[in-house]
Amino acid sequence: MSELSALDPAIDVTVCIVNWQGAKWLPGCLQSLREVEGLRLEVILVDNASSDNSVEIVRAGFPEVEMITNTENVGFARGNNLAIRKGRGRHFFLLNNDTIVSKGSLRSLLQFMEERPRAGMAAGHLVNFDGSTQFRYYPIELPTLATLCADLFWLNRNSTSNHIGRGPLARHWDPDKPYRMEQVPGACILIRREAFENFGLFDEGYQFWYEDVDLCARCLRAGWEIWYVPEARIVHYGGAGAKQLGFSKRSLLRFRGMLRFAGRYFSRGQFLMLKLVVAVVLMLRLPLVVAASLWPSARMKSVWKGAGKAYLQLMRDLVHPVETRCL
Repeated sequence: MSELSALDPAIDVTVCIVNWQGAKWLPGCLQSLREVEGLRLEVILVDNASSDNSVEIVRAGFPEVEMITNTENVGFARGNNLAIRKGRGRHFFLLNNDTIVSKGSLRSLLQFMEERPRAGMAAGHLVNFDGSTQFRYYPIELPTLATLCADLFWLNRNSTSNHIGRGPLARHWDPDKPYRMEQVPGACILIRREAFENFGLFDEGYQFWYEDVDLCARCLRAGWEIWYVPEARIVHYGGAGAKQLGFSKRSLLRFRGMLRFAGRYFSRGQFLMLKLVVAVVLMLRLPLVVAASLWPSARMKSVWKGAGKAYLQLMRDLVHPVETRCL
């Protein structure tokens, strides 16, 4: 049985936005959607218990937006699922709140999908305000044991052209041409209704990070294609929600998402090897983060507050994995 609401043929696209503390970005994002021409949109915004004036901004300035207001932060996966289940469009456009949809972009995505019946997902072209491509959001391929190890040992950070990890300069793709990918950024994905009905919605076991990677993996396993569409330009601030979480929370969620993904898609041997590598990395980093959290600088202490405790929690997770919790 489908998890989705009944289709309304009059709605071309249901736009799903998960918001947390996004008052700074929401007006630009929603105004850009209001200016979309030639398409019938349904915009559903899920607010994850923001303490800023996000809800008031939407209610006062964008009454056409349907809102779901949560009393707690339920995370990105569950938040999106709330909007998707309520949506009635032929397609679903998953959009971050820190984006501006350029004119014609959504139409380009929809036309591209309609011309390719096996395209289950199509991602837009994330750009900076100067128009340059945000390469770091396009790993192109799904994670492997090698690429995750390269990331854990900061190889991607220190050598963007390395061929072990997924550094942006090692991908050899032209952002001005359509491209089939295994993984696309969750910041702007158009997904066919039939595809969702086939491979299901987000896995709510992910809290933040890797939920979009898991969705891409299931899309491919179900036999659908995933495409990148260069004409669909989306201005993207980048990391708006993640930056507000703090280092310790980001570390917890990122490592937990990584391990959950690997546990699902890697062989048992690869998964055990990854857990060993993670344990080594945590032990190597622990003295550094503890020292940083104890540094005399008030700013340094603020940035690294709770990092040591988070790393100890992650070490326990390697033995006793946690279940999903609210953020």
